[in-house]
Amino acid sequence: MQASWQSRWGHRGRRLPAHVGRRLAGRGGRVNLLLASDLLVYTSEQQFHPFDRHARALEADLGLVTLQADLGLARALLALGRPRFDAVGLKLSFRTPAAEALRVTAAFRRAAGTRPLVYFDGDDDLGVQWPDVLAHVDLYLKKHAHRDRAAYLRPTIGKSNLTDHAARHFGASFADDIIPASPGLPAAAIEKISVLANIAEDAKIAELLARLPGAPAGPRPVDVVCRATVDPASWTWGFRRGVAAALAGLPATTRVLVPTERVSQSRYYEEMLQARLCVSPFGFGEICWRDFEAILCGAVLVKPDMGHVETRPDLFVPHATYLPVRGDFADLAETCARWLERPAELSRIAATARARLLDHLGGGGFGRRMGEVLAALAAGRPADLSPAGASRDS
Repeated sequence: MQASWQSRWGHRGRRLPAHVGRRLAGRGGRVNLLLASDLLVYTSEQQFHPFDRHARALEADLGLVTLQADLGLARALLALGRPRFDAVGLKLSFRTPAAEALRVTAAFRRAAGTRPLVYFDGDDDLGVQWPDVLAHVDLYLKKHAHRDRAAYLRPTIGKSNLTDHAARHFGASFADDIIPASPGLPAAAIEKISVLANIAEDAKIAELLARLPGAPAGPRPVDVVCRATVDPASWTWGFRRGVAAALAGLPATTRVLVPTERVSQSRYYEEMLQARLCVSPFGFGEICWRDFEAILCGAVLVKPDMGHVETRPDLFVPHATYLPVRGDFADLAETCARWLERPAELSRIAATARARLLDHLGGGGFGRRMGEVLAALAAGRPADLSPAGASRDS
């Protein structure tokens, strides 16, 4: 069994507001949160990384202390009753069979008792893999969600809106997939879905920020870069196949880089550091590391319109932090050509996107959101975290 203490239990700092502490925490407003996981998928586990990265600030500002444990150790600690936990978080791999996911969640519901049980969905997409799990949890936290929660009422082919689109428009089949189809969610369950933080909080982005603490300077000899090649057999290929052809429509003098060979991470970043625009198509989800890597490298992000996505930090404000294009890239060449003629405005967008990202990562964005989460749990009102009820984090 494996555990990772995030910070010391006894530190005294500023605490949650008293009304929150009384409802959720038992001693002086301090909140002890157990994070239980099967530890199987790295990208999903990264959803817990900010609890580690911001541990001192979370404890000082919110009185929040976390313990990460595998499922077996977590169950043992809950049965033992020591240390005392005020809330429980749970995460399972997307490879978990539906019946097993439901069984494990129900077991943790019983073990948590009256304490809040929060499910952490670290998957790339906007979907909910196991709808029945929602009945057993108080809150369901995602990296990003449908801005219009009514979208969760609609069934999809495959797991998400993207698999559904790939099936209907690209001929992708999900008949043999682990999730061939997803039912619409009950209306009462949707209010439990909320957003905590996206992959801007992942370790990989923190490492790049440490490498590039200041805005990159120097010449940018490449006008447009897009490194997003996938195997044509992948269902995500349809979201990317039109990029190269669309960029071929740019004037011959435009310096375009659309490589297909694999390169080192350093070479990958060097390409972005030399580029003015970086095209980032959808894949397994709408958001990927490339989005934040481009921003830190000083390239302006060009991406299919993100208006349907709620996420934190929200770096997808049209013409302020990124350039939206159509999902089929029919307007990609025109958009790139038009903005390449506006160097001052591109510099403004690049600077704004970077500043907003750094403000979130270094300015307490994750802590502010966790404060809202804890307050909603204490009040027993998860709907307070809906798009209408939660404050927007830039």
